[in-house]
Amino acid sequence: MKTTTTLLWVAACCATQITFADQLPAITVTESVTINPNTSAPDNINRSRATSADGGEFLRQIPGVSMSRFGGRGLEPIVRGQSQTRLNILLDNAYVHGGCPNRMDPPASWAALETYEKVTLLKGVQSLIYGAGGSGGTVLFERDTRSLAEDQGIHGRTAATTADNGIQSDLLADLLAAGDKQYLRLIGEYKDAKNYKDGADQEVRSAFHHKQGGMVLGLTPTTNRLFELTIEKNDFSDALYPGAGMDSPREQGNFYRFRYKDRYSHGLVSRLSLETYLNDIDHLMDNFSLRTPPVYPASHPKAGNPMKRNAQTTSKTSGGRLLLVSNHAGDHWEYGLNIEHRHRDATLNNLDSGVAKTLSFLWPDVTVEQTGLFAEATHPLPQSGRLKYGLRIDRVRARARKTDNQPILKTANQAYQIYYGHEARDQDETNIGALLRFERTLTPGITFFTGLSRSIRTADATERYINKWAPKASLRWIGNPAIKPEKHHQIDIGLMRQQSRTTLSASAYLDKVSDYILRDSARGQTGILQTDNADIYRNIDADIHGVELEGKIHTTDRLDLSGDLAWVHATNTTDHDRPLPQIPPLNGKIQLDFSGHGWNIGARARFAAQQNRIDPFSKQEVGKTPGWTAVDIYANHTIGETFNLRVGIDNLLDRTYAEHASRANLLDPNAIRVNEPGRTIWLKLAAEF
Repeated sequence: MKTTTTLLWVAACCATQITFADQLPAITVTESVTINPNTSAPDNINRSRATSADGGEFLRQIPGVSMSRFGGRGLEPIVRGQSQTRLNILLDNAYVHGGCPNRMDPPASWAALETYEKVTLLKGVQSLIYGAGGSGGTVLFERDTRSLAEDQGIHGRTAATTADNGIQSDLLADLLAAGDKQYLRLIGEYKDAKNYKDGADQEVRSAFHHKQGGMVLGLTPTTNRLFELTIEKNDFSDALYPGAGMDSPREQGNFYRFRYKDRYSHGLVSRLSLETYLNDIDHLMDNFSLRTPPVYPASHPKAGNPMKRNAQTTSKTSGGRLLLVSNHAGDHWEYGLNIEHRHRDATLNNLDSGVAKTLSFLWPDVTVEQTGLFAEATHPLPQSGRLKYGLRIDRVRARARKTDNQPILKTANQAYQIYYGHEARDQDETNIGALLRFERTLTPGITFFTGLSRSIRTADATERYINKWAPKASLRWIGNPAIKPEKHHQIDIGLMRQQSRTTLSASAYLDKVSDYILRDSARGQTGILQTDNADIYRNIDADIHGVELEGKIHTTDRLDLSGDLAWVHATNTTDHDRPLPQIPPLNGKIQLDFSGHGWNIGARARFAAQQNRIDPFSKQEVGKTPGWTAVDIYANHTIGETFNLRVGIDNLLDRTYAEHASRANLLDPNAIRVNEPGRTIWLKLAAEF
């Protein structure tokens, strides 16, 4: 019996190197025991983990983060019951939108984790400077090459990881040559993952290969000024997806980033940051190159012949942010401009004859442009209080240019007309978001906070324009080009108590959502013209609320006990209090760590309660999910000044289990549930020089 390869052992392996920082900016504490109820930042991740498939799998170690699994990679994080584009996920301050309409490659999957210095999760809406939306939270994968370059000369690190279940090898080289006013960083990683076995000793199709290389070139003409250019190439190949209708034989991503930063000792502006990016992804998936394709049924004229299909997609995301910082009359101001341009194009093809013939334009040449102005300030109050307030205005334009192009099946506009009674037109939106947060130190070691926010999430390319037509209505998946943007109105409140040996925190939140964008089944609802069970999108109202608890106790100078608990309840209030689909159950962990001089050992129990509250009408739900518990053990030993050895066993008791949140596939919208890996023994050797 086996189960998951989660890497929640980070706190033990990095017992003095984890930072949790409040973003107000207010309390900033740097020690292993601090847990801020709304901000988690596992720092120095290059030294504190073994291996993970991608950034999504890494994020699940943070309290309050769940995920849905579709394969060996492409794990989708869930925060406060919200995922996908309800989370703002930035890679080095750049947005990445994957190439797969079915999200085989969500944004976090492009985070080559070993090459980042810091990962920060801001739960809920704590800042307006990172972009619109982000109602569930904001995730920042960050590099800090300039700080590494303060140590001049040539230095770097290498690491090799292996496991007996899943990822067989993960090899990394990260080299930095730093001079007085310039630096060059070269990064390379190779990862080879085989199919893993679950706790029932059943093989799960989850293999993939990953190659990543990059260069960071920096110039620092003065101590206050920085010019930095980053070029990265990420290649995935032969990625298998269990239960899905297709695999991905090839996926390539080319990423370009440029940043200019400066500080000024005089004048209105004290700091300036300009960051631009271009992310270009090509994605191919099919049902024949890595598996045996299905055959036509006996009733079909091609009975017995293979039914070959592929989907070719491209996704280009470009944009940037200008951020200015000023300090006036004791207030700290951050203000500026965000620009984002997304272009996505995808076709579903029939290859029975060996020549591609388009069945549907999945993304019919879709462009979404978004420009936002923002300003927020932190104002000090008497008695150790702080007030943060801000406003942002976003202008959005969405359009699709192939909605009348004729494939073998229906055009996109024909599909929209059948299900919604209208065709696609250029859509314009003006969205206004706002933030008000209060924080105060009540007594030494006890902090209170509360916040109010309004955030607007515009529909993504799939929700607006997907056109996956099929002769069988229940296999259709049709976007709604007139869908309204989501309006989230949130309040959260919490306390954190920090003493010399104990840190405890509790937070609660309520999110009232107008025009929540629900992926639903066509049953003749208001605005839906068909009752044929096709996958469609409609606006509803929803309530999302929950509670999060975290704590850590230094029982002795060497022994730490920690734990966390997260619960969320989400309801579709438009449809007679129907549950929202894909909501994780009560979940958490308990962890015990013992440290010595240059070594530590630990054990962790991860658990989730059963989830019986499901949406009975959603094809995104597989059904009720039983509760589960999985135990991990781990150890870490520093060898001299150069080497560090880590070993561990994930899912020690070889349990069979799966996360509740599931994923549907492209050829069949019905969701599948994928079991987590079983018992996994891993080893990692890292060297710094």
